[in-house]
Amino acid sequence: MKSNNFKAGIFVLITMVLLVIMILKISQGGLIFSKTYYLYMDINSAVGLAKNSPVQIAGVDIGIIEDILLTNRNTARLKLSIRDDIRISRQASGNIKTTGILGDAYVEIMQGESMTETLKDGDVITDVTSFGDINSVTGQIAAIATDVKAITAQMRKLMAGDGSTFDNTMKNIEKISNSLSNVTSANEDNINVIIANMKALSQNLNYMVARNMGRVDSTFYNLDDITGTISRGEGTIGQLVKDDKTINKLNETLEGINDFLGGANRLKVDLGMHSEYLAGTGDFKNYVSLSLKPRPDKYFLLEVMSDPDPSFETGIEETIVTSGATSNKITTKTRTKKLDGFMFSAQIAKKIHDFTIRGGLIESSGGIGVDYDKGIFGLSFSAFDFKSDEGQKPHLKAMGRTQVSHNFYFLGGVDDFINTNQDLAWFLGAGLSFTDDDIKSLLGIMTGLKR
Repeated sequence: MKSNNFKAGIFVLITMVLLVIMILKISQGGLIFSKTYYLYMDINSAVGLAKNSPVQIAGVDIGIIEDILLTNRNTARLKLSIRDDIRISRQASGNIKTTGILGDAYVEIMQGESMTETLKDGDVITDVTSFGDINSVTGQIAAIATDVKAITAQMRKLMAGDGSTFDNTMKNIEKISNSLSNVTSANEDNINVIIANMKALSQNLNYMVARNMGRVDSTFYNLDDITGTISRGEGTIGQLVKDDKTINKLNETLEGINDFLGGANRLKVDLGMHSEYLAGTGDFKNYVSLSLKPRPDKYFLLEVMSDPDPSFETGIEETIVTSGATSNKITTKTRTKKLDGFMFSAQIAKKIHDFTIRGGLIESSGGIGVDYDKGIFGLSFSAFDFKSDEGQKPHLKAMGRTQVSHNFYFLGGVDDFINTNQDLAWFLGAGLSFTDDDIKSLLGIMTGLKR
């Protein structure tokens, strides 16, 4: 059993390495194993920016935001990690751009006209432009929501209860319906005469159409001549329709509207997977996770894992032994091992500065956890499976993580370390993480290979 699990673990690790190589091949802005140097940029507000946010030139990733600091002038200073093979002009300017209404932001650098003088390690980009703060937009939305709430409250007053405007309107409609029914019943003969007249009118119209079919054909011919004139760009309407400048401006306007609507409803999606080698059993524990991030400081975590580490199910067996006229009841506690089980987690998390507090279902049991993330290093602690049986202790897990690249990381820690039923609790492992942009890149490559 352990031999098969060990082979499966080796296969998972080899697959991860191949995936890392593929990610590095398709990534244009990855900084793994590449030399970098640092530049700084002072801005008034860092709203929407986060560590590891991309730094781009002409839409191509050339680095990341290494850190966000507070200056003595109460402004934000960005520490940019730039690839060593990229040179930045001293005349360069920085732009803070957002990718949607949720406020996710990145840094775009515009190169100067002259490249004779370039910035060196530790230099500061002073020419910075910000394209607006999402807080002003949300403030306007909040004001609109207040107005809508007032309108709905007024509508509720108009529509609720007997004697309201809506109730009176419905009663009037009912009276009108009854009156129409009475009129229809009293004038049934007249209605039949009207229907007969309409039938005769329809027959006359058919006769007129048949007599004037030639004129109808001539009218359609004229319409076809007009549409042909417009299609060839003749006349005022034709020139307006066929003018390339007008068409280009219209297309640009539509593309801008599509970009805004697409970005406004964007939901960040992160996909991850990792394996842990369990020293106590020599097996591998595998995780697959999905994070849904409606906001940068809040996310929902869904996770499925396979657990080869044996857990125990406790039970009580009662046996009655009769000897003569005396019966004795013997109670025995039993423990049964469960192997190769699948478990799942569903948690909600809130980020506060460098700490993240989460809670919900952890490995198929209620629990809580806290994470600390500082750049490429992170710590995590979880407590769950609070058993009520006597002698059973909660499941505690502590783990550390170091980010090797944008997508690849190593981890290690101790799992269920206060459980006296196991010898070793430490584990080592590695994992992969993909953002929605990474997933789109992979899907694009797969589509290209199929073609």
